[in-house]
Amino acid sequence: MEGIDRYHWNLARSFQGISSFCAFIGVLCNSFIFFTTVRTRLEYATYNILIAVCALADVFHQFGTLVQLPFVMDYFIELDSTLCAVLMFLPEMGIGIGCTCILCVGLDRMLAVLFSLRYRSINNRPYHIFLGSLITLYCVYICVLMVVFYGERPLYCEILAPFGVGASWFAIANLSVNIVSSFVYFLTWTGLQSHADSRAMKRIIKSLFIIVCVDVSGWLLTPGLVELSQHLDIEPQQKFAMIYFSVIFINLALAVKLPIYYFTRFVEYFVN
Repeated sequence: MEGIDRYHWNLARSFQGISSFCAFIGVLCNSFIFFTTVRTRLEYATYNILIAVCALADVFHQFGTLVQLPFVMDYFIELDSTLCAVLMFLPEMGIGIGCTCILCVGLDRMLAVLFSLRYRSINNRPYHIFLGSLITLYCVYICVLMVVFYGERPLYCEILAPFGVGASWFAIANLSVNIVSSFVYFLTWTGLQSHADSRAMKRIIKSLFIIVCVDVSGWLLTPGLVELSQHLDIEPQQKFAMIYFSVIFINLALAVKLPIYYFTRFVEYFVN
């Protein structure tokens, strides 16, 4: 790529290699979460549905990372922007669904903790339509960005490529949704603190803390650092490497979801 020296090129390749390894693990782990949730849950509670949808979305998302494997092998392949948009459509939708799914899980758990009596009497159909609408609207927003900022040109195909000069709109939107998610999880954590008089509840609080630190933080750090890179007074080749560094966090967070969700006993508490 023009303007990128060998040092920053190789640095970006090493970062992409880490992300690709995490993405490969993430595809396996999230596929396991999806199939396990679908096949073993007799009662499809809202939380279980969201976990399954989120896991499937994360699989699509991480396929977008794996598309860049030729770069790890030191191959730079330019594609037509239309072909890139087609290749990245499902990964972009995976990001949209996964990002808003984290928010929906937080909203669902917040209602279950802070308004437990009313939560049990919620009519599932309109409630599920509401949560589905949040996810759908955000995916529509992403599609609009892809159309508005589309330009016929050869490009290196990666997650941000279909948005062209509108990549900041995409990053800021993701960051905003995840800031809201963090606030929702904070409210849930505060609600749980008022019941922290038992050993079991203390374990639950610890589990929630771990999930927020790893899962939500990954969603916060990646778009946050991508957007920050656009405002730092650094050379373009440094921005190039920084963007690849930023992507590590979300891929790492998605790769470790399986042990977090199943070894903290967080799922057991909220499903029961």
